[in-house]
Amino acid sequence: TLAPAVEVLNRTLNMAQGGAGVVIYRLSEECPRSGVMVGERFYPGHSGLRGDKGLYATFVALAHDQVPGTPIHVTATDYAGNQGRGGVPNHINARQFKQDVIPISDGFLNWKMPEFSSQVPDSAGLSPLELFLKVNGDLRRTNYETLAEVTARSDNDLRWRDEFLRLPRAANRAGFADHRRYTYNNKTIDRQVHLGIDLASLEQSPVPAANGGRVAFAESLGIYGYTVILDHGFGLFSMYAHLSHMAVRADQIVNKGDIVGKTGRSGLAGGDHLHFSMLVHQTFVNPLEWWDPQWIRNNVQANIDAAK
Repeated sequence: TLAPAVEVLNRTLNMAQGGAGVVIYRLSEECPRSGVMVGERFYPGHSGLRGDKGLYATFVALAHDQVPGTPIHVTATDYAGNQGRGGVPNHINARQFKQDVIPISDGFLNWKMPEFSSQVPDSAGLSPLELFLKVNGDLRRTNYETLAEVTARSDNDLRWRDEFLRLPRAANRAGFADHRRYTYNNKTIDRQVHLGIDLASLEQSPVPAANGGRVAFAESLGIYGYTVILDHGFGLFSMYAHLSHMAVRADQIVNKGDIVGKTGRSGLAGGDHLHFSMLVHQTFVNPLEWWDPQWIRNNVQANIDAAK
């Protein structure tokens, strides 16, 4: 007859739009379902932090389009259906994202679209431009559904340590949450948001695992081409796309720095590069945070230490 009591153990959650954090909590009783609500998005809790089954932790995210004032709380439902809640002290910083224009040429359409004709239903008879719009819209959404399915489940094992690796000797070519406007003959034909960072190095450069993890996905994935996704535990994932070659298989355990593949131009890439993303459960977050050792100390490790 009593709702489970929720005790939130970490410090104030500081997040920016498109950013991430960690929430640690205890429950007064075992519950089959608990986690953190960020707006309408649910991030399931993972028990067993530091070997303590009564201690729950989950990485949480603020999507690029979630703004200051988004409610955040822990929720837990016991076996009788009683629901308890616990507030999470938080501070959200607003961010402005880059606006970018991507011109689409006939040369690009004639080069890239033939490989997508088998991936788009009813593509026969479509012009290259019409097929591009299907690929950039419908196929993109279908690919995200696959990503959401892969990242819906995560291991109860933290396999990563310290900051995440960036592709060595690579230049940034596009940023996280760039708002892209696609043009053809100087007319706007589509708009999308770029949910990763594009890194360009030498052609077919070896791509290191950004941190330790388990290979959750290693297949061709529509607009992303050859794609590897690593599960780092407790809902944290890294993604490596547009590869020319994959060097790992599903369920393989990799260490930080192990080679997962080589950069390429598979999928909707116009040139050889790595599309690198970080996801918290099913939400894309800014990789810049995870490359920053100071951010990890202040926003992840400090909250874990505060729960001791």
